[in-house]
Amino acid sequence: LKDGLCDVLAWDEHEFVFLSLFGGNPNDIGKPDMQQKVNAVIQKEGLEGVAKRLNTTVHTLQLIVDGLTQPEGFDIRTDFDKPDFKRSIVCLEDLSIGTVLTGKVENATPFGVFVDIGVGKAGLIPVRNITEAKLSKVKKRRSLGLGPGERVEVKVLNIDIPRLRITLDLIRVL
Repeated sequence: LKDGLCDVLAWDEHEFVFLSLFGGNPNDIGKPDMQQKVNAVIQKEGLEGVAKRLNTTVHTLQLIVDGLTQPEGFDIRTDFDKPDFKRSIVCLEDLSIGTVLTGKVENATPFGVFVDIGVGKAGLIPVRNITEAKLSKVKKRRSLGLGPGERVEVKVLNIDIPRLRITLDLIRVL
């Protein structure tokens, strides 16, 4: 988390102001002391007050606070439900076009969503295949995106074994 957060924040002057507000530095991220410092400031000023002071939204501030206070090595994906993989399909060669599978979203990008379907290589649902009609009402209100850990039902559209690529179509969110 620490390295990823450093990459996202790029550690310019504003980010050091943010950490200094909590009395911390980049080396404190993920340590219990950081959580105590962050909690003390939030208790004193409230999320709304701190967000206003930093000229950001409460939602954005909560995401940052969550990232700063998670223990080192924390991975949000560990608590997600495991998809029900088909036992007869365990490698790329077992796949065929048109096969319907369940999977778990591993990563979302601007061009599509990568889904673990149990063959050792994630398949890609291109963004053009993620339509409003295939998403739940909750997702329709949020965006046309899917996030890590979500269970989905997909159909295999293309298999490129030499390039280790699988193209999928989203059937529905489970």
